[in-house]
Amino acid sequence: MTTTSTARQERRWESRRALIVRAAVDVFAEMGLEGATLEAVGERVGLTKASLYYYVKSKEELLGHVVEHVVRAQEQAMADLTHESMTPEERLRVFCLGHLRSLFGDPAGKIAAEVALSGTKDELVRSVFHDYMGRLDAILTDGVAAGVFRPVDPAVARNSVLSALNAVTLWYVPGGPLSVDDVGNEICDLVISGLRG
Repeated sequence: MTTTSTARQERRWESRRALIVRAAVDVFAEMGLEGATLEAVGERVGLTKASLYYYVKSKEELLGHVVEHVVRAQEQAMADLTHESMTPEERLRVFCLGHLRSLFGDPAGKIAAEVALSGTKDELVRSVFHDYMGRLDAILTDGVAAGVFRPVDPAVARNSVLSALNAVTLWYVPGGPLSVDDVGNEICDLVISGLRG
């Protein structure tokens, strides 16, 4: 097999898996985390469960890819709001707004929030979250080092912020009197006032 045909085959495989992940988003959204099955995902893309195993090994792995899709969207949303020389408080606000915008800007967002709130033990999903949480850890550490935030336990602060943001998907209904950004700013104001001590 030539290098060109191998590269073409890899692109085709990646493209098919991307379609599978998008189908999984719809299936998880419609059937819930417990009710969703690999068979249902396979039906959406015209594959048997056995053929689906060529692209993903388990429902948990597929869920990990869905969560990774959301995390990449969250990182992009934050990058779009970030500029040079931001203070830790401004960076924290960007984190909160970017996080919420991605949760409500894509059907997969609510799924990722539900997974995060469930305390999943799946290693693939946890590794995706771990890398993302490192961004928030850095903001909090920089804020303490700059004297902007009081010293806090990093795990308590990080998990409190993320839990508050992810829980918005449980009660917020778009189209009401508050926008997603209004909610994000309110949460961030509460967090910052607590961190200032």
